[in-house]
Amino acid sequence: MKQPAGLAAADWAVIAALLLGVLAAGLYFSRRASRGIDDYFLGGRRIPWWVLGMSGTASNFDMTGTMVMVSFLYAIGLQGFWVAMRGGMCLPLGVLLVYMGAWLRRSRVMTTAEWMELRFGPGRAGQAARLLSAVSNLVVTVAFLTYFVKGTGKFLSVFVPLDADTCSLLMVGLGLAYTAAAGLFGVVYTDVLQELLMLAAALWVGIAAATSPQHAAALAAAGPGWLELAPRAAAEPMGWLHDPTMYQAFGLCIVFWMARGLLEGAGGLTGGYMPQRYYAAADDRRAVLLTLEWTLLLLFRWGLIIGVVVLGLVAASGDGQVAALLRADPEKTLPVVIFTALPAGVRGVVVAGLMAAALSTFDSTLNAGASYWVRDVYQRHLRPGAGERRLVRQGRLATVLLAAAGTAAGLAAHNIDAVWSWITGPLSAGLFAPVVLRWYWWRFNGWGFAAATGAGLLVAVGIKAAGVQLPLYLGFPLAWSVSLLAGVVVTLLTPPAGREVLARFFERIRPFGWWGPVARRAGPGVRPERAAAALGWTALAVCWQLAGVVLVLALVLHQWGRVAWAGAGFCGLGAALYLGRLRRRG
Repeated sequence: MKQPAGLAAADWAVIAALLLGVLAAGLYFSRRASRGIDDYFLGGRRIPWWVLGMSGTASNFDMTGTMVMVSFLYAIGLQGFWVAMRGGMCLPLGVLLVYMGAWLRRSRVMTTAEWMELRFGPGRAGQAARLLSAVSNLVVTVAFLTYFVKGTGKFLSVFVPLDADTCSLLMVGLGLAYTAAAGLFGVVYTDVLQELLMLAAALWVGIAAATSPQHAAALAAAGPGWLELAPRAAAEPMGWLHDPTMYQAFGLCIVFWMARGLLEGAGGLTGGYMPQRYYAAADDRRAVLLTLEWTLLLLFRWGLIIGVVVLGLVAASGDGQVAALLRADPEKTLPVVIFTALPAGVRGVVVAGLMAAALSTFDSTLNAGASYWVRDVYQRHLRPGAGERRLVRQGRLATVLLAAAGTAAGLAAHNIDAVWSWITGPLSAGLFAPVVLRWYWWRFNGWGFAAATGAGLLVAVGIKAAGVQLPLYLGFPLAWSVSLLAGVVVTLLTPPAGREVLARFFERIRPFGWWGPVARRAGPGVRPERAAAALGWTALAVCWQLAGVVLVLALVLHQWGRVAWAGAGFCGLGAALYLGRLRRRG
């Protein structure tokens, strides 16, 4: 395949401006981050809600995930929409918008592991739960960094005369420099700059695809089944994947993907950068506003995704070599389209925007991961009396070591989808049972949480270490069932948390669920939310999200019938959600 000789001077100018901008921001905020770990990991809880929302959007707008979703949409058509349910659709945001974002904010902790002592008390059971939560979050952090390293190298090696591993190392070094120096202050404010660049790239690509003269011919060449959105019972083997048959039971896969997203939201997230944004929010109102902004801005990502897919179809319809390359490895669709379909200057904006997306995911994951080591292992167990300066130094050291671990694992990974399938399959499933039960069942205790988390981790890591390629419909329920059984059995064999601990938690969070014995002893003004109302509004919020995504896809694809019904659904559901639920909260 013939490619341009390289990026033009205008492209390099845009990329250089991005790199210098993030480094300058890191240096600027490094002094503020050095005041203490509350500033280093939560920005002193003084960061504006709109900054937190844009930062969250930028972190979800990751380059590697975008490459994966583009690959599925290109290869199997709009069926790829359903594959995105495993994580790219961000279904937890619907739950966070309605009630869970406020619950997280009311926790007033620094990490999800620290939250365990709020829920289970400071005794041995609470400490066991906190330690296992910290360990699981460190494993998840390394897994996500592995995913970042693999995708970043594969993307950038198309544009620069360096191999994929060298490109990965350079990006890790850049992200590490400002993340270690500036903590959450540097992360969120560089994310704002990166998000603006990503929005510009998404708009340009989406509009270019929708107005392409070859638009109709390229879609026609893709075949009549390419535009079918309704999920079929099975998908054909996908030869570019490590396990080409892993998605053949497509209907079951969709069920588990949707369950994963909704369980993650209902459990208040397993950890990482998403709950960190809510711990840093000033109040419930701002938690709602940042989630609303986060959800709306993520729709632009789908304009970029479907725009790249359409431009890929256009390129393949006019060049047999391009078509052959993308059939062999659809994960290369994104870089190949940028290289062959975009003019100089614009190419630099899109490449810089995707580099920004990668960096924002990397820095958020890394900063959140380091907080678990510092707050929940080092300060809690190794140096309880450590001063603020020592803790900040430990945070920077943890940042470097986590980046090194993720880099080593990423360089050894087979491909992007192999990493992402493990993260969204056995690893997630093994952690969901305890994070859900902790909010809704008063009897669930710290020993049960520790047992469930440990069992889920052992299953997930054991599957990965053994090199076993279990389909999602086997790996997900296996890890979930083992974790759930371990947690429930150990909980029933050990005493519940103390009355004062449970009462304090209930009065602060006001959760719904099986809290009857605790609710009856609560203060006179403490009333939990009604479960039926909260869950009903959550279902509406998720439908509103999905209608927005379908609307964006249909606009770029010129499917005017879908534009009509998806647009009506998006506006109608959004109005109902705002007037009936969000107006009095946000």
